[in-house]
Amino acid sequence: MIVLALNYQVIFDFIKGTIYAPSLEMTEVRESLDLNSRGEFLFNASMPVLNNEDDFNENCHSYDEVETILGCYTEQKIYVYDIKDKELDGIVELTAAHELLHAVYDRMSIRERDDLREVLEKVYNENLEVLKDEVSAYDSAEQLEEMYVRIGTEIKSIPEELESNYAKIFNNRKAIVGFYEKYNGVFKKYEEELKNLETRLKEINVELDGKSGEYSNRVNALNNSIDAFNDCANTMGCFKSDTEFYNKREELLSEKRWVEGLYNEIESLINQYNNNVEKYNENVFKIDRIQDIINSHIKINDIK
Repeated sequence: MIVLALNYQVIFDFIKGTIYAPSLEMTEVRESLDLNSRGEFLFNASMPVLNNEDDFNENCHSYDEVETILGCYTEQKIYVYDIKDKELDGIVELTAAHELLHAVYDRMSIRERDDLREVLEKVYNENLEVLKDEVSAYDSAEQLEEMYVRIGTEIKSIPEELESNYAKIFNNRKAIVGFYEKYNGVFKKYEEELKNLETRLKEINVELDGKSGEYSNRVNALNNSIDAFNDCANTMGCFKSDTEFYNKREELLSEKRWVEGLYNEIESLINQYNNNVEKYNENVFKIDRIQDIINSHIKINDIK
């Protein structure tokens, strides 16, 4: 019975692959994945299509607007959200490869999956920073499959045992990971810039607090000294000589120049702070824009 079931799947895949007629864009995606014969066979059998927002949401049943997904493998068919933004080059190819590995896993026997469990869990535990949030979002029954798919498309260095498995599909799996690194690098770049800007804003705030406090104290002290100088100048005999008068006057002028310099430093820091806030907001806008672009619930024409 097992042999008959496997043969039935192969026949079914052959028929679907034979009648599959990819669009020009999907043909280019398939070529970019550099699939071997087995990979291309399963790719065609999965009849992948690029979808606009409405078709994608219908085919992938992605009605939860909190969740953002880029593709799905359902009823042995692959659907990919058609994202054309130049800044996200590679995201469609990565998604197609990701969903193809779901198709590969779907056709594995229970024994084949069990044979991979130990090495998949090992690689997963070694790459928790990349994989934990993504994999843990799935039910326990689906987590091994998600490990298989994400490790194959997101982790560059893996054991040869696992690399050999993916080599049954991809001629160059590291190129697939390159799509992930390119796409993910866009987010990482903006997020890293945000962290750097946050750090700089905190540093400027600390510096501003210190200089502002010092400025306030020095201005108060200078005003008191000026008042005392004027009182003394208006009091006969308070200054013992002209030299004492001019020396004291020069001290006050020197202090006034120093306080003015400190004021200029504070103004410069305020300008720096405002410029960094502007850059921070620009980066937040860019991240929000990218998140909108990959969210199929938001119409492309509505994205600024």
